[in-house]
Formats: sequence, C-alpha cells, structure tokens
Amino acid sequence: MATNVAREIAALARMTASNLRARCTEVFGEPTRTGNRTWLVRRIAWRLQALAEGDLSEGARAAELARDADLRVIPPGAGPRPRACAWLRPRPGS
Repeated sequence: MATNVAREIAALARMTASNLRARCTEVFGEPTRTGNRTWLVRRIAWRLQALAEGDLSEGARAAELARDADLRVIPPGAGPRPRACAWLRPRPGS
C-alpha cells in the first residue's frame, strides 16, 4: 500500500462522523445517510485502496460474491411451518 494511502486511512480514524460523510461523498460521488463511523471508515478505506492499487475484475468480483452467498438449500414453503406462540393464540370462548 502506498504511504500516502496509508496516511489517508490513518487520518480517517481521527475524523468525526460528519467529516467522514463528507469524505465519503468526495470519494464515491454520492452522499450517504449513515452515521456509523466504523462502517464509513472501512468503506472509504476500501475505496481509497481500490483506486490506488486497482479494483477486482468483474469476473473475480462475481466469483467472490458467489462463494460468499448464503444459498438456500430448502425451497420456500417446503419445510415445516413454525408454530404460533401460545400467548398469541385466542383464548377458548373469546
């Protein structure tokens, strides 16, 4: 990682949430509504690194997403239905 990218990433940890939102707008070109500092730091750091060192190809990105996808094993509606809680059932005679 280039030293200037490392410095920029280290500076992100010292920024406030509003400063991170502004930086995210600069880096991605569109505003964000989140105020979660951890998520913003990670997302901006990823983008800065991708811009500096190159991003994944479309094929590599698709393969990575497919590997991490939670695939459904049982089709919807094929398994046993969950039972309603006893306190949700109407009382006899009501």
